[in-house]
Amino acid sequence: MEVSCAFPTALNSADHIALAERLGYDRAWVYDTPQQSPDVWMTLALAAERTERIGIGPGVLVPSLRHPMVNASATATLAALAPGRVTVAFGTGFTGRRAMGYRAVPWSFMDAYIRAYRGLLRGEVVEWEGSRMRMLHPDGHAPARPVDVPVLVGALGPKGNKVATELGDGLFAT
Repeated sequence: MEVSCAFPTALNSADHIALAERLGYDRAWVYDTPQQSPDVWMTLALAAERTERIGIGPGVLVPSLRHPMVNASATATLAALAPGRVTVAFGTGFTGRRAMGYRAVPWSFMDAYIRAYRGLLRGEVVEWEGSRMRMLHPDGHAPARPVDVPVLVGALGPKGNKVATELGDGLFAT
């Protein structure tokens, strides 16, 4: 059995993840809640530097908070810092968006977002908000595409399950 842990993103989360590794945990997740916590990607980069084995990832990213290119680039960077240890989970932002006065993003948005994000990591040209784009990192600035990381989807109900089944490598559940 694999055992994961999750932490509210804080300035000492990287140290907590290093401790979780020493205690034998298989994976550590940190929350994407910028209205109350430090940046999830910076925290994960620090954790990557302080650990060697434990899997790490955001659990869950709220797509409306960052352009898919930003999350794809951050994922590629983290994958270079922690090869084979990165998993990314996405959710509709029910909690994170609610804390900012918004409703969760619709599943149709999640579907389009995850498709664009995964396409960017594969090195494809994708369309987002009417523009065509792709990752252009030169050699040495990010791992070569494709960047293959598992993508989990936090979903409840038939619409979410459909997106998780079609686009995810698994279901993120807490």
